[in-house]
Order: sequence, then structure tokens, then C-alpha cells
Amino acid sequence: MFSERQTARLLDLANLACQKGLVGEARTIFRTVLALKPDFVPALVGLAFSHVVVDDFEGALSILDGALAAHPADADALAMRGLACMLSGRKDEAEQAFAAIPQDCAAAEMARAVMEVA
Repeated sequence: MFSERQTARLLDLANLACQKGLVGEARTIFRTVLALKPDFVPALVGLAFSHVVVDDFEGALSILDGALAAHPADADALAMRGLACMLSGRKDEAEQAFAAIPQDCAAAEMARAVMEVA
């Protein structure tokens, strides 16, 4: 089992892998974390991000809808859902996801920035 710090580092590495185009490697890391911590929302959000970076918005939304079914107020999952919706042309759904984010968190800042450029 990984410590919280080790898990956070693994997720950081997986997100970096996504950004560098190493999507398969990133997904392996996310799935490894999820095998140890099923329904761990940060890993689910990261796995969804690995679908967003290759324009697989339906795959991302499927993952995020599952995460939000269990954790409907998770700000990061809502923000990623909004981003996936926005990038797939579903502006109304994006606005709904962004509106559900508590305004006192970093995800709300990102949501406002995305809506300004949309």
C-alpha cells in the first residue's frame, strides 16, 4: 500500500505523463492507484483527464459521471466534467458543472477562467 504522499506523487507523475503525450503510461499509473484505492476521486479525475487529452470526451464523461454519482460535490470532478463538456461543444452542460463548484476553491477559479475564454 502507498502512503498518501506516495499516492500524490504517483498522481503527479501520471498527470505529467498525460501532458507529455504518454497517455498509456499515465493510464497504467491511474489504474494502479485505483486498484489499491477504488473510487479514489483524484485518480478518477486523472484517468478522465487522460481521455480529455486525446479528445475522448465521452470516455472522460463516463468516468466523471461515475465519480460524481458517488461524490456529487467533488469540485475537481465537477471542474473536469465542465472542461470535458466545454471542449466537446456542450456549453450548457459545462456551465451546469461549473455552477455546481463551491466558489471558495481552486477549481472555481479554473472554471471562471475557462468560461471567460469560451
